[in-house]
Amino acid sequence: MNLTILGNGYTANFLSDKALKEGFKVSIISRNIIKPKNNIHYYNFSDQNNVLKILETDNIISTIPPNENESDPIISKYAESIRKNENKIIYLSATSVYGNGQVDEYTKPKPQNYRGDLRLQAEKSWSKISQKSSIFRIAGIYGPQRNSMINYIEGNNKVIVKDGYISNRIHVEDLASIIISFMTAKHNDKIINVSDQNLVSNIDAIRHVANKLKLKKPQIVEYSPDKVSEMARSFYETNRIVTSKVIGNHFKYIFKYPDYKKALLELTKQLIKV
Repeated sequence: MNLTILGNGYTANFLSDKALKEGFKVSIISRNIIKPKNNIHYYNFSDQNNVLKILETDNIISTIPPNENESDPIISKYAESIRKNENKIIYLSATSVYGNGQVDEYTKPKPQNYRGDLRLQAEKSWSKISQKSSIFRIAGIYGPQRNSMINYIEGNNKVIVKDGYISNRIHVEDLASIIISFMTAKHNDKIINVSDQNLVSNIDAIRHVANKLKLKKPQIVEYSPDKVSEMARSFYETNRIVTSKVIGNHFKYIFKYPDYKKALLELTKQLIKV
């Protein structure tokens, strides 16, 4: 199977590795082709002749978020090619399209901030341009080189805590495996929530790791909206529990990292070479 990944960031890196292992012929379209891998074909986003052809014929995964102009760059430039494509198309969105409370794939989106609004508009663009599109609404992605213990190990043991706040997460390796499994199976769900569904607060996980590895105790910082960045505020201002009626039901998948505490512990051991 031919697979084209749009974007060349953190998630795309793990997706391409998993796809190669599963026997896909992988291409990546990006504005910034850095650290190219063997066995992957790379195309510049502006290489219109080649990109037009690829987007008409390959299975597609878009990891590219909407831009500041409130539009999806792929749809803006290559809508006609996407419209002609008869293969599987996956757009990676975010759970920020939901409001507060417990949500699943049947919950009506209700974004609580600008970032969520942008994501929802991008979803609508992909769904409108192609009936083959599936939307993956993804919880907070963590994994190697992206987790809350990196700064902690480097000396910053301050942890923001908001009473009652629930984090939803997915390990990047589970995310990649779920997406590639969807590509190879006969699933055609239009909306899929991707979260490990294991409700553990960030501070509880960090305390667990610190205790196990005999690290200094975390320094609690009470959440205050006027003392955090706009991005951090967009996470903390909405409290939701993300569940899935797709994964674990007709879409069978066994999580490699279902326990955030254990996963964070292993990631920290890698950081300090234990």
